[in-house]
Amino acid sequence: MIPNGFLIRIGKLVSFLALDVLFSLSANLSFFSHHLNEKIQSTLFLFYLSSVWALYLADHFWDANREKEPFSERGSFYLRFRLFIVSLFVLLAFLSLSIGFSFEFNFLWNQLPLVISFGFFLVLILLKKSPIPKEILVSLYYTWGVFAPFSLFVGRDPIVWIFFLHVLANVLLTYDGDREFDKEHHTYTLTQYWKPKTVRIVARCLLGLGIFLLLGLGFLQTHEVSVLLGMAFSYLWLGICSFQKKGGIRFKSLCELSYLPMFLPQIFFFFSLLP
Repeated sequence: MIPNGFLIRIGKLVSFLALDVLFSLSANLSFFSHHLNEKIQSTLFLFYLSSVWALYLADHFWDANREKEPFSERGSFYLRFRLFIVSLFVLLAFLSLSIGFSFEFNFLWNQLPLVISFGFFLVLILLKKSPIPKEILVSLYYTWGVFAPFSLFVGRDPIVWIFFLHVLANVLLTYDGDREFDKEHHTYTLTQYWKPKTVRIVARCLLGLGIFLLLGLGFLQTHEVSVLLGMAFSYLWLGICSFQKKGGIRFKSLCELSYLPMFLPQIFFFFSLLP
């Protein structure tokens, strides 16, 4: 029998190193690759994972160095294992740049508006001059980034907006735990103006709207049942998280992992091929 303390330590490590984000990103890319019937190249998939992982490590490391005593658990972890984190970031950044310029240069060139605008707003956030709340920017660029690899992407597909509503609700719930830190460092966020209860109500309203749209798609029968189920269970997962009273690392990680049900269409497809 596995000790409960061991599982807690593993869970914290997964959250600290942003591995939960990588699992979720893999589910997102796999889901829309299946839905749009367009295979994503292995080099592009590795480019995404290495880039996003490096970005999250850099963000967490930056936050840890701005913290004041008493440090958070994640902040203490990053400061204690500073050399390991920096080495891992350098390795991932090198891997991302190597793959990007060697194998996916055409993709980067075609997505130049995304890359430039993302860099522009990133600088504005660091300079505390962003005119748009951080939650909105993160949700928009995450959604845009997930769909960027697919040439068949059509913004009119309702599943795109349903996915965006889920992302926005997720970001609102997870960023709410950092309200004091963001306030101290003058980061422009919605949580500066909304109370925790308001944030959760807004998140649930977004999820409710998404479920309503999913029911509409089910009624019209315009999408595969497995696709609708995958998205619906992701909504259900995040909806349950929104009623959890405790915040912190465990809450954030559970919210991040709410995308895992989006592996469902690929699981259904795999078993459909078995004799």
